[in-house]
Amino acid sequence: MFKKRLIPAIIFMACVMPLALHAVEYDNEYLSYRATYKWGFIQKVAGDASLTLRHDPDGYHAILTAKTRPWADPIFSVRDTLTGRMRNGDMAPVLYDKTTHEGGKYGHDVITYTYTGNTATAHCTRYKLDKKGRETTSEITLSAKEPAVDMLSVYYFVRRLPFESMKPGTVSHATIFSGKKKENLALTFEGIENVKLDGHTYECYRVSFTFSVDRLQNSSAPMRAWIRTDGTRIPIKLEGELTIGKIQVLWNRP
Repeated sequence: MFKKRLIPAIIFMACVMPLALHAVEYDNEYLSYRATYKWGFIQKVAGDASLTLRHDPDGYHAILTAKTRPWADPIFSVRDTLTGRMRNGDMAPVLYDKTTHEGGKYGHDVITYTYTGNTATAHCTRYKLDKKGRETTSEITLSAKEPAVDMLSVYYFVRRLPFESMKPGTVSHATIFSGKKKENLALTFEGIENVKLDGHTYECYRVSFTFSVDRLQNSSAPMRAWIRTDGTRIPIKLEGELTIGKIQVLWNRP
């Protein structure tokens, strides 16, 4: 029931757009989420994630951990850790390090960034285990016009975007780097909607987004996210369709 793209899904709650950033500043922060599988009347929490941000004179440091619950481990076990560093000011990524254990497979990707003008260059190193358990290494260098992010830094950029000045139906594009490729992210702003969660009602910006390896072929089904309109700009809900049922990633109110 789990697709690999949906397990750390909280970091895909929107994409970066070529617009002026909203005046939001972030300091130390801790957020937690739960991933819920829903099919008809069946609704069960299948995984958990936490996201920690620390700010110091050197910049921003973020850590995301995600794991499935014991009942879901036999179906598709997940133990993921993503860490990253971002610059002061614009929060552009400097380093991204992802270690995954998903479905019995190990992966480790490291990306270091350099910037020239409005072009971001990502040097990607991928570590994997072969059939004999030996670690292999491959490298690739990718580049794209800014904004260009990874699966961790994109979470913070979206919270600084000026949704309040967008019109419903606005579509924008950005680039996201992984350990071996880059993908296009297309985001559609759908307007404002109230969301009820754990006995509370939140006014949210609703957005939908897709990933594609080129402008013509989507590499995943569209997903939808709801982001609080207040100063926190916390994404409180993500929803994606599965072959049977759907997955919802929900914010745990402190």
